[in-house]
Amino acid sequence: MAYEQITLTVEGPIATVTLDRPDKLNTWTPIMGAELLDAFRRVDLDPAVRVVLFTGAGERAFCAGADMTFFAEQITAGGGTAARGGPSRIEDFPLLMRKLSKPTIAVLNGYALGVGATMPLLCDLRIAAAEAQIGFLFTRMGVMAELGSTYLLPRLVGTARACELMLTGRRFSAAECEAMGLINRVVPRAALAATARALASEIVQCAPLSIMLTRQALYQGLESSFESQLRFEAYALDYLYRTDDHAEAVAAFREKRAPVFEGK
Repeated sequence: MAYEQITLTVEGPIATVTLDRPDKLNTWTPIMGAELLDAFRRVDLDPAVRVVLFTGAGERAFCAGADMTFFAEQITAGGGTAARGGPSRIEDFPLLMRKLSKPTIAVLNGYALGVGATMPLLCDLRIAAAEAQIGFLFTRMGVMAELGSTYLLPRLVGTARACELMLTGRRFSAAECEAMGLINRVVPRAALAATARALASEIVQCAPLSIMLTRQALYQGLESSFESQLRFEAYALDYLYRTDDHAEAVAAFREKRAPVFEGK
């Protein structure tokens, strides 16, 4: 698929998916939604990619929400926005993001509003520029949040905080969101890209199979019993003990060198 509204770049083991409508503050359209689905599928299937960064072009916005001009045209045409492919009807994307085999980092360079606030919830980590603002504006637009965010947000920040974020519909600073536990790190905008790559590079140093199973276990544990998690950990650990990467890690430790992992 040739992309019109996003870009996908791969530099070594780090892929970057960028919302690329800076003149429109990277606002979401169904075209962008389809392209994101394709891009994340591609990087998930690429054995060379270990980590995925997800950001927006320009300095003003990660994504300032849905494209209101587009949706106004759809409403005028009849049938409303949801019937014509609005973000509330996109279920494949959040399901794909939950089942990815490699970690994702949302890099919020500016406004993250509406769907621009819910998409980052699908990532494993979120870092933001100090200038960024996050807003779940749905109640102020007469709609509600999508992409599984009413499931994800309370698990990230707690129910009371999730209610404050969603029911007020106001914008919150990056620092406020960091204090709530929604954002992992807040850094100056000038340091954002370097911070994101440094964090990705730390993950790249780890064994891919271990990362994949650990990520699966963490999310699975949100719904599983303690006993079932113990069983999964035992199964996964037994499998990982038998991998070439574990043997390489042991050898590298004994030889006092950095391990070279191949995901085997």
